[in-house]
Amino acid sequence: MAKFKVLVTDHISQDGIDILRADSDIQVDIMAGIKNAELKKIIGEYDAIITRSGTTVDAELIENPGKLKIIGRAGVGLDNVDIEAASMKGIIVMNAPTGNTLAACELTMGMMLSVVRKIPTANQITKAGEWDRKRFMGIQLYKKTLAVIGLGRIGGNVAKRCRAFEMKVVAFDPYIKKSRAESLGVELCDTLEEAIAQADVITFHTPLTDETKNLITSKEIAKMKDGVVIINCARGGIVNELDLVEACKSGKVAAAGLDVFVTEPPVNHPFFDVDNIYVTPHIGANTHEGQYGVAVIIAEQVKNALHGRSYRNAVNIPFMKSQLPEEMQKYFELMESMGHLAAQVVKGRPESIEFTMVGPKFEEDFGERTFDTPFNFQPFSIAGLKGFMEVAVKENVSFINAPYVAKERSIDVLETKTHSYGKFNDLVVIKVKTDKEEKTLGGTVFNDGIGRILTYDNYYLDLIGEGTFLYFKNMDRPGMIGKLGTILGNNSINIADFELSRVDDGTAVGFVRVDNKIPADVVKEILALDGMIEAKTVTL
Repeated sequence: MAKFKVLVTDHISQDGIDILRADSDIQVDIMAGIKNAELKKIIGEYDAIITRSGTTVDAELIENPGKLKIIGRAGVGLDNVDIEAASMKGIIVMNAPTGNTLAACELTMGMMLSVVRKIPTANQITKAGEWDRKRFMGIQLYKKTLAVIGLGRIGGNVAKRCRAFEMKVVAFDPYIKKSRAESLGVELCDTLEEAIAQADVITFHTPLTDETKNLITSKEIAKMKDGVVIINCARGGIVNELDLVEACKSGKVAAAGLDVFVTEPPVNHPFFDVDNIYVTPHIGANTHEGQYGVAVIIAEQVKNALHGRSYRNAVNIPFMKSQLPEEMQKYFELMESMGHLAAQVVKGRPESIEFTMVGPKFEEDFGERTFDTPFNFQPFSIAGLKGFMEVAVKENVSFINAPYVAKERSIDVLETKTHSYGKFNDLVVIKVKTDKEEKTLGGTVFNDGIGRILTYDNYYLDLIGEGTFLYFKNMDRPGMIGKLGTILGNNSINIADFELSRVDDGTAVGFVRVDNKIPADVVKEILALDGMIEAKTVTL
């Protein structure tokens, strides 16, 4: 009997099905077009489902997910998947963003050329026996300015091709670095308004999210050049359809090309009667090569994930630990350990957690943020957040749902990078702010491959974050350590390691690694020592 069951709920290329069926541990059931009411009854029987745009995976559908561990989207768009609901259930959501990139890019180019040269209408009129060349006076792309909204994979490829037409290309994308735009020969704008105000042609390459819904309305159109051309082959709803109709009728927008719509298929829509709006039936990914690509990519990813092997393109986990370089895996583990410690020593209700990566080791982006990847932090931040949250909230927290657990509790999560931090050049730092205090921990990985916690607020340490410790803070007086050691010895608690640090304010902190758990009454006895400020057991 197969170990895993996979349900395919939409039509995908047979090549992807064959990859799954070639694995003797996987049983594949195909129920293309299944309705959500029926799917909800059986979804818990499957370890993974694979969909396209025909299945809406909402919170209700996965309310009782049963065995379901993976949702695979054979394509890039995920607006039909409730990522937050899946994350809260611990379900991995993955897509295949590269499989149809070129298909979508080339449709955009085809749509752009068709619109500015009126090719579809010219074809229709000519086949009807008319010969009216004057009617088809067009616009050249040469030397025109293109605004690309969303400079991800598809937007970047469109930009490269339009540069070959000798267009000036500007872009707006709040999550793309300037170095990425510069490598494409694109001028990155700080605001949407700045990009659209100078554009002769505007093309959109973002998913539909709360951030991008109605990104363009009559208000934004009024700021555009007269005679602008608008192309949307991304998602319906990014450009307000009724406002676009009015702008095309008035001539403010010279022409528009749409492959996507708010309601699909659109029925009796006003743009059907507007000659300068060109439409196609959501065919951006419809090439043989594109469909083969997304099916093969998602099938391989689902298969690998089911077997516990590494895979890419999970949108609700920033990066598989196994995909990090070996040294960076150590930083990942160190951050998780520091998160555990921070949660055990800080007092009060957490309000914010800030993660800082220090030094050249962290200059590379180990996870690329785009419009469609909410909470896309570096993997090290995710590791620290997971470590903190699973101790602080005492519930099932994973690398997938940690950001959502924090959000649910209104805890702000921040991430920064810097070149140096005090006297350190390579460091990971966690700063936790609560309603009572603020704690900061810093650590690094040495050449021996062992992660060590080096800073605790203003104290310097050399602490390996593994094991059970007595943590204490005391007035820096003679005899304090001896008294503490005597209490541990009297209670048969063996000391394995000891780390002490003191500062100019007359206090000291210590971490005593012990071989076994310290009973609560022993901790209480230590707290009763004159000059002892705090003491508790922490486990890392």
